[in-house]
Amino acid sequence: MSSGSHSECQNCGASVYREHLDSGIARYEDGKLMCAHCVTEYERTHDGVDDPNDDSLAPIEFDTGDDELTVDMSSTRIHNTAADSLLGAQGVWDDSHFKRPLGPPTEGATRCRVFHSKLSEAALGFMNTTINEWLDQAPSINIKFATSTIGQFEGKQKEPNIILTMFY
Repeated sequence: MSSGSHSECQNCGASVYREHLDSGIARYEDGKLMCAHCVTEYERTHDGVDDPNDDSLAPIEFDTGDDELTVDMSSTRIHNTAADSLLGAQGVWDDSHFKRPLGPPTEGATRCRVFHSKLSEAALGFMNTTINEWLDQAPSINIKFATSTIGQFEGKQKEPNIILTMFY
């Protein structure tokens, strides 16, 4: 089944290269060497995705109750504090102007805090230290959940940063 630098898929006869096996896109299933396309088909048929009796992909229904959800989007509820508290204070974060108290651990998040860092080991270490010091200084903070993404930050140069939003 091997002809030098590649083998053949034992399902369809397509070429399977060592790189495909090393990266995991081609592999052995049930003792047969399969190309990427045959692996995908194998997974589709063996994972039950096309099974009409499979409830795992059924829509989820939410009970919204009789009350309609209303969101106050007036200008009194939306504030641009990023420019005032982050940029003007040179990175010093001040929670003293918030009126809503922190909720107990069983309630949803009441505030958020955004951290960002360049994608280098030293910068990520500094971000870790900053987050841990922030949490040490405010023992009443209980992180509810966090999200992260990679995005461009503009300064002297555009460079990718990790952006971490913590909801507490």
